[in-house]
Amino acid sequence: MSVKQFKPLPAQPAPIMTAGPIAWVRDNLFSSTFNIIATILIIGSLVAVLPGMIDWLFISANWSGTSQSDCVKDGACWVFISAWSQQIFYGSYPTDELWRVNLCLFLLAGVIALSFILPDRLRNKVAVPAFLLLPFIGLLFLDGSMIGLPQVTTNLWGGFSLNVLLAAASIIIAFPFGFLWALGRRSDMPFARSVSVTCIEFFRGTPILALFFMGSVMLPLFFPADVNVDKLLRVWIILVLFMSAYMAEVFRSGFQAIPSGQYEAADSIGLGYWQKTLLIIFPQVIKVSMPNILATFVMVFKNTVFLLVIAVPEMLQVIMSALSNSNWLGGHAIEGYLFVAFIFWACCFSMSLLATSIEKKLDTSHNK
Repeated sequence: MSVKQFKPLPAQPAPIMTAGPIAWVRDNLFSSTFNIIATILIIGSLVAVLPGMIDWLFISANWSGTSQSDCVKDGACWVFISAWSQQIFYGSYPTDELWRVNLCLFLLAGVIALSFILPDRLRNKVAVPAFLLLPFIGLLFLDGSMIGLPQVTTNLWGGFSLNVLLAAASIIIAFPFGFLWALGRRSDMPFARSVSVTCIEFFRGTPILALFFMGSVMLPLFFPADVNVDKLLRVWIILVLFMSAYMAEVFRSGFQAIPSGQYEAADSIGLGYWQKTLLIIFPQVIKVSMPNILATFVMVFKNTVFLLVIAVPEMLQVIMSALSNSNWLGGHAIEGYLFVAFIFWACCFSMSLLATSIEKKLDTSHNK
C-alpha cells in the first residue's frame, strides 16, 4: 500500500483589502474602464476649475465696504450682498419694526423645536395647536393694526423672511386641508368625492405660475367693485390650495399603504369613523408618507421664488431690483444669484435633515 506524500500548496498572494478608504476608492472610482475614464475626467475638470473658483469666491473677494467703489479686487464683490442685506432678508419692512419679523421667525423655530422637546403625551396637545395658531399670530404681529402696533402694510413685506413665513404658513394651513381632501377622495359619498377630486385635479394639474396669475389678475375681476382683497392674501390662498392638492395625493398614497387589518382591528374595538381615522390610521399615514411630505414642503418653499413674476418682493425679486439700482450697475448678478442659490440650498438641506430626524423618531421597526 503506497502512502501519499504530503505536498504543501504554493503560497497564495495576500487577499485584496476589502475595507478602508483604499478599498472604497478602488470599488467606487476605479472598478471598471468606464469608471476609470469618468473619474479621471471629473478630477481633471475639478483641478482645472476649483482653484480659480475658490480664489474668486474667497481669496480675492471683496468682503468689507459699503459701496461699489470698495470692490477694488478681482474677486467677487460680497460688499453688494452686505450693503443690501436688510432688503434681501426683510424687504422694505421698517427698520424700527424688524423685531416683529424676527419674533415670527423665532416663534416658527420654537414651534418646530416643541415637536422634538415635548414628551409624546403633550406633543399632540401642545405642538399641533401651536402650529395651527402660528400663521394667524404671525399675521397679527406683522400687520400690527389689530394689536395696537403701527400698521405695516403688506406691500412693505418682502425678502427672504417673506419666503420663509409664506411657505411655512401655506404648509401649516394646507396640511389639514390636504388631509380632508384625501378623505373626501376616498369617501363613499358622491358629492364629497366629486368636489375633492375636482379640487385636487384642478390645482395639481395647473402650473403654479398660471395659478399666481389667476390669483393676482383674474380673481379680483370676480369681486364687487368696492371689495379689495390684499394681493399677498390672494397669493397665500393660492399657495394653500396648490399645496393642499399635492398633500391630498401624498396622504392618499399613505392610506393605501395601511393594511386593511388596521381598519378591521379599529372596527373590532368599536371605534367610530373619526376615532379610527385620527387615532389609528392617521399616525401610520404620517409615518409612511414622511418622505413624500418633505418633498412637497421643499417644492412649495422653492416655488415661492415664482412670486417675482407678479411683483411680490420676495428674495429673488429684491436681488433683481438691487441689480438695476443705478449705484450698483457693475454687474454683480453672479454674486446675487449665487447667494440666493446658497441660501435656498441651505434651507432645503436643513429641511431634509429635519425630516430624516423625524423619520427616525417615528420609526417603530426593529431594524433600529
